[in-house]
Amino acid sequence: MNAIPPQGDPMSRRGGVSPSQTCAAAPSADTESQAVARAKELTLVLSEVYGISADVHTLRSGNAVVSLHHGLLAYTDGERFWWTGPRLSDSGASVLSSELTLPAAAEQLAGHYAILRGRSLTAMPPLADEFMTDHAGPV
Repeated sequence: MNAIPPQGDPMSRRGGVSPSQTCAAAPSADTESQAVARAKELTLVLSEVYGISADVHTLRSGNAVVSLHHGLLAYTDGERFWWTGPRLSDSGASVLSSELTLPAAAEQLAGHYAILRGRSLTAMPPLADEFMTDHAGPV
């Protein structure tokens, strides 16, 4: 994949790579369907084992996201799952978790779901406040 460009290639004089080498390939239909299939498997386990209903959404990247609760989204690329849990680290930062196996991911997500369901809705900031904090600055 990192072929040496021919001497006449302008990229060889600059020591760079051509734009075709730097662009990531668009996700294939196989990758996208694999991610969606794994996300659907996760929702099935969450529903049947833990009684949690969740939605699956396809992302432009080809990954899929499983929406369990306000503030709890699990992502998959078809091979692994990752999410940000409701608990913060000692420094106050969000903790990113990941799992390769579906049962382990479902178990951990069910635990996070239980934590979020135990909180009163008034304890959670409105969604607009979170969006403004993360995505917009003061005018």
